[in-house]
Amino acid sequence: MKMMRRTIKMENKKKSLIPKAALIKAWFIWETFPQTCYNYERMMGQVVAHMFSAIINFLYKDNPAKRKEVMKREIEFFNVHIEFGACILGMAVALEEQKAMGEEIPDEFITNLKTSLMGPLAGMGDTIWQGVVIPILLAVCIDLTRSGSGNIWGAIIYAVVIIAAAYGLSYWNFMFGYKAGSEAIMDFLEKGILNKLIKGASIMGCMVMGGLVVNYVKASCGLKVVSSTSTYDIQTSFLDAICPSILPLAVTMLVYYLMNKRRWSSLKIIGLIVVIGVVGGVTGILAY
Repeated sequence: MKMMRRTIKMENKKKSLIPKAALIKAWFIWETFPQTCYNYERMMGQVVAHMFSAIINFLYKDNPAKRKEVMKREIEFFNVHIEFGACILGMAVALEEQKAMGEEIPDEFITNLKTSLMGPLAGMGDTIWQGVVIPILLAVCIDLTRSGSGNIWGAIIYAVVIIAAAYGLSYWNFMFGYKAGSEAIMDFLEKGILNKLIKGASIMGCMVMGGLVVNYVKASCGLKVVSSTSTYDIQTSFLDAICPSILPLAVTMLVYYLMNKRRWSSLKIIGLIVVIGVVGGVTGILAY
């Protein structure tokens, strides 16, 4: 069995569809342009699709329909720490490559894998990179700059070191994810645990999205019933008692319904939210 597994891996390695130069170009696009096309609907999704444009022709050279299918899947919502999250995209590239070579990899597996990993890696990256690495490097370089009149070496050293560290870490993570993803998917297929992973990734993805809803969607009822002896706050005494954060959940489900069932554009939904916010704020139905 081990010999067979090694043979399968060697065959797939030989059959690799994506040349190294195209992988490097895809990684370079991700690291260089991740924050140039943010929007509320997709966040970093568009740069992920931009990244795949460097390799898509190697996957489906003579199949325009398959190319469109991959690009539609990869342009979906994605948001992660740039350097730490690069491994997720390396794995996504590896999975798309295995899928293009005929492996039975469900579309939702790739999407759920990205969704389930982006939250933990975003938290880890923000904590380590922005909370430890950057402050320490800034403290050292600021002291260098203030040590003498007209000393600019602190600024130069900071710029060089932070750029080199960012590109180096991102490249290593991307290639690690690509190699690990390519080999891991073969093990998943051989051991028959792909369905379990899909279910687990789906559950984790729902948990991540639920956490995002609670933290980033804000909606609060401002109505209060005042009597001569007490004040009854509908938000804290009623809505929070039934289900904490029930209004943010309702707003999220409304947006989901309008986008998926009624096919509203993101611009129309943003306009509706603005109108609801203004009317709710003026009337006191909603509170900040």
